[in-house]
Amino acid sequence: MGLLDESVLNLRVLPNDVDITKISNDRYVALMDLGRMDIGFRVGLRNAMFHKKWGPLVTFHTIRFRYPLKIFQKYQLKTRVIWWDDTTFYWEQIFERKGRILATGHVSSTLMDSDGKIPSKAMMEEARQTVVKPEEPKVIARLREIDDLVHETQKD
Repeated sequence: MGLLDESVLNLRVLPNDVDITKISNDRYVALMDLGRMDIGFRVGLRNAMFHKKWGPLVTFHTIRFRYPLKIFQKYQLKTRVIWWDDTTFYWEQIFERKGRILATGHVSSTLMDSDGKIPSKAMMEEARQTVVKPEEPKVIARLREIDDLVHETQKD
């Protein structure tokens, strides 16, 4: 699998995913972790994560919900890297059922060790990935602006 390839996970809503009749908002976030880990492991980062003690960290995420997923329904989670900077990868994650988009998430994440964020270049070298960086999507530029604004409000 290449870094820019799409991961598709075929899933089903289980009883522990729901709050009464539909999948709960917090489960979407947990399920999105699976899509990102699928790509990370399949491109070859699993060994580095374990041996170098690189841990994943989501630094920002947002989800746009359109339609609910109900108990026992089958669906797909489609995940792909859409851009990166020096230390952060930006992801698009789509929940889909029978060709209908139910929710779309955008996530920024990085890998960290005891010294801080791992450079994206080091991650790609470890995964033996040589890819041309795509142009920054407009949605990512906007999300980075929001992330910066949130960080400004958290300064001491």
